[in-house]
Amino acid sequence: MSVVAIDIGNTRVGFNVFTAGKAQDPAVRLTHAELDKELAGTLKTQWEKAQHETQEAADEDCGVVIASVVPELTERVEHSVLQYLNTKALVVGRQIKVPVKTMLKEDSGVGQDRLLAVMAAYVNVEKACVIVQVGSALVVDCIDDEGIFRGGSIGPGLAMGAKALHDFAAQLPMVALTPPADESPFGASTNEAINLGLYIGARGAVRELVERYATALGSWPQVVATGGDATVLLEPMGLVDSFVPDLVLQGAALAWEHWRKD
Repeated sequence: MSVVAIDIGNTRVGFNVFTAGKAQDPAVRLTHAELDKELAGTLKTQWEKAQHETQEAADEDCGVVIASVVPELTERVEHSVLQYLNTKALVVGRQIKVPVKTMLKEDSGVGQDRLLAVMAAYVNVEKACVIVQVGSALVVDCIDDEGIFRGGSIGPGLAMGAKALHDFAAQLPMVALTPPADESPFGASTNEAINLGLYIGARGAVRELVERYATALGSWPQVVATGGDATVLLEPMGLVDSFVPDLVLQGAALAWEHWRKD
């Protein structure tokens, strides 16, 4: 089964084709500003790839699935799918439920991207793991050995932290995000100090949370990272077992496949 998976994030929209839960090519990602010019062409190209994969496998018709954390863009992309592909997209959290058990107090408020990421990570690892999403927000979630989502932590991402410091501190500049040099623990300028605080603070939060989750689980989990800033933030730590850039997209494709089989 082939599906065009679409991940509508806070800053970018990702597209990829998955067949039996696997993607052959890297995802295509557009900023929100690029959608006006690029959305139609991107949808048509991805749909052609999905149809080709379906024909090669002598399978049934392919589909389109949308995972979104930006409600105002969801309807726009749905309409474009119908307009340009003459098919109806299914939306995770609306027509499609993410097949993950949770220990949350309230399931309805949890972001679908978090559920999709933990599900995809668990399918790949098949044991307890911590999923770190590094994007607009820094999300550190945990799923246990039985595949039950325990919950997690949500904090500001690097760009959000930089903007907040600039907006709420009168004399702090808006800095360009630059990973701190490993040679010195000291920020020798205001720009360096802000970057040091953002990067080392985020790394410290991730390490603390992974250690807390490991204590609660009784064993050290696999650590899986995803998101646009994941590699530059987390690779120097040596804590992450695998970097999976398209984890939410893969989760959307897996949720669609589960829905099809039901």
